[in-house]
Amino acid sequence: MPCILCNKKAVIEEQQGPLCREHFIRYFQKKAYGTIRKYRLFTKKDRLCVACSGGKDSLAVLYLASMLAKKQRQHLFAVGIDEGMRGRSKMRIGNVTRLCERQGTDCVIVSFREEFGHTIEELMGIARKKKLGVSRFTLCRALRRILIDKYSAKFGATRVITGHNLDDEVRDFMLDIFGGRLELAAMMGPAGPAAKKGGSIPRVKPLYFCGGNETELYAKFMRLGTLNEEGPHGKHPHGDFVAEKIDELEREYKGTKTSVVRNLLNMLPSIRERHSARKASECKRCGEPAGKGRCTVCDAIGKLGIGPL
Repeated sequence: MPCILCNKKAVIEEQQGPLCREHFIRYFQKKAYGTIRKYRLFTKKDRLCVACSGGKDSLAVLYLASMLAKKQRQHLFAVGIDEGMRGRSKMRIGNVTRLCERQGTDCVIVSFREEFGHTIEELMGIARKKKLGVSRFTLCRALRRILIDKYSAKFGATRVITGHNLDDEVRDFMLDIFGGRLELAAMMGPAGPAAKKGGSIPRVKPLYFCGGNETELYAKFMRLGTLNEEGPHGKHPHGDFVAEKIDELEREYKGTKTSVVRNLLNMLPSIRERHSARKASECKRCGEPAGKGRCTVCDAIGKLGIGPL
C-alpha cells in the first residue's frame, strides 16, 4: 500500500489515507504541536513538568515537549514514579532516565516505597485485608497523582503535561456516561479546568487527538525506549471491554473516536458549569464528586495511613 503523499511504502492508514514513515512522523508531530497551539496548553512563560510513567504515551509526549522547550528556551523537567512493580517499574524508570539524558532534560525519580513506605503490590495487599474495596488501577492512579502534585509544585511547575491520548479520553468519557457520572467529564479536554487556590496544577494533554496506535508507532520510530502496553496502574476493571467496542467502531467507521471527543468539547462548557454549581459535593482533597467530604479513593488512602490526607 503506497503513501498518498510520495508513493513510498505506507506504515499506517489514517483517515485521510495511508502514510509512509517520514510523512507519518511529520503528521503526528504536527497534530500534537497543533493541539498545543490551538488550545493554548501552555505559553513560553510556563514552567513545565512532564508526568512520565515510562510507557509509550508519556515517552512520546516527553520527547515532543523537550524538543519544543529547547526551541523556545523554556524550562522543562520530568517526574518519573517507581510504583515498585517487579521488573516493570525498573524497565519504565530506565526508559525515563535514558530519554531525559538523551534530551538533556532534568529528571526527578520518586518511589512509592520512599513516599508511602510500601510498593503498590504491598498497598493492595493491605487494602484487601482491610476490605477497602478499591482496585489497583484506581489506587495507583490516585497515588501517582498525589506525587505528581507534590513534586510539580516543589519545583515550581505551572503546567503538568500528561501522555493521555485520544483512546484514553474516549474510553474514560464513555465509562463516565455508562456509569452515570457525567460530572467527571468536567476534568476532561485538552486542558483541565483552571486551578483553584491550593489545588492541583493544571494538566494539559498534547496527545489529545493522537490515537494509541499512532503514539505507539511514533515511539517505536523515534526509538524512545522499551515499550510495554499495560500502564503502571494496571488495567481498568471495565475499560478493556469498552475500549474494544470503540476500536471495533473505529475500524468500521474511521474518525469515530475524533467525533466523540469533538462532541465532548462542545458539551464541556455546560458540563463544567453544572459541576461548578455542585461544589458542596466535591471531595475536599482531590475535588472530584463525593457524597460526604471525601471520595471513596481518598477515603481508602486515608484508611491506609498514607498520603497528605
